Amino acid sequence: MPLVVPKEEKNSPFPTKSVLSRRYSLKSTLLWGKLLSTGARIRKGPYTIIFIPHQEFNIGFIVPKRFFAKAHTRNRVKRLLREASASLMSHYRELPKAAIIVKYGNKQKSPPSLNSAIDLLKPLFLEVKNSNSAIVQPQEEQGKR
Repeated sequence: MPLVVPKEEKNSPFPTKSVLSRRYSLKSTLLWGKLLSTGARIRKGPYTIIFIPHQEFNIGFIVPKRFFAKAHTRNRVKRLLREASASLMSHYRELPKAAIIVKYGNKQKSPPSLNSAIDLLKPLFLEVKNSNSAIVQPQEEQGKR
């Protein structure tokens, strides 16, 4: 099943081009808690990526209320982050075996643009993929012995 599903929204004021499949969304409350308490953090600019090794790829997004007071603005930023993540992840053959939270934390008057989100998230996702593959491989080798 492809990671990016083309989507045309007729009534949306902000039509999206690439969308993450719902099966990749992070839904488990226990996993959210574990990520927030013990996850490794990588920061760059306004973004923080929190991740832990997991048997499958899951991703969630956080936009705090203190940075964007109105819910529709927070939802817009989350939609932008989802689209940026989908376009970045579509370039990978294999998704990292990790649970990831992308947190936006910067007070701005307007939401970030899609291109700036992609540019800033790209090195963060590469770092997660590289550090995660280094973490996951030894565990798999230990299971074979």
